[in-house]
Amino acid sequence: MPLYMCRWPNGDCSVVWATNKGAAIEALDEIANAEGFPLTALRDFMIHFHLSEAGKLELEGLGEATEDALFRVAYPTLDEAFMKAPCDATGNPTPEGVGMIREAVAQERKRVRLKKVREPETELGREIKKMSDMPARVIDRTIQESGSETLKQFRGRGKPS
Repeated sequence: MPLYMCRWPNGDCSVVWATNKGAAIEALDEIANAEGFPLTALRDFMIHFHLSEAGKLELEGLGEATEDALFRVAYPTLDEAFMKAPCDATGNPTPEGVGMIREAVAQERKRVRLKKVREPETELGREIKKMSDMPARVIDRTIQESGSETLKQFRGRGKPS
C-alpha cells in the first residue's frame, strides 16, 4: 500500500497510507479537503519519535532520505534556498542566508494552487459539495449507498407485471 504526501497551500504537508490517491483524499479529509492539491507517492519514509517523560510521543526527526525527498518534491524553492544560502564557519546560515530562507518559505506558501477537481455526479451531490466541501468521491458514494438502501426498502403498489 503506497504512502502519499499531500502538500497543502499554506506550506504544511501530511502523509497518509492509502490504497490509491482517492482513498488518500478521503483519509486526508480528516484535516481538510485535499481534492486538487498535489499528492505524491513516497518511496522512502522514516520517522523517529521520542517517548517523553510525560508519556507523550514527540517528533524526534525524519530519516535523511525522507527529508531529502520531502524537500525535493514538496518544497523545491526552499530546497534551493538551503543549498544557496551563505553559511558561517559552523554551517549555520548567515543573516543573509536566513533572509533567503525566510523569503523561500514565503514563496512556498504561495506556490501551490488548487487544480481543477471533479464535480459530484448528481445535482444533489453538487449541492452537498457547496455546503460541506467534502471530497466528491465521498459524496457520490454516500448518495449511492443511500439510494440503494432506499430502493431496497421500496414496496411498489399493485401486482408486479
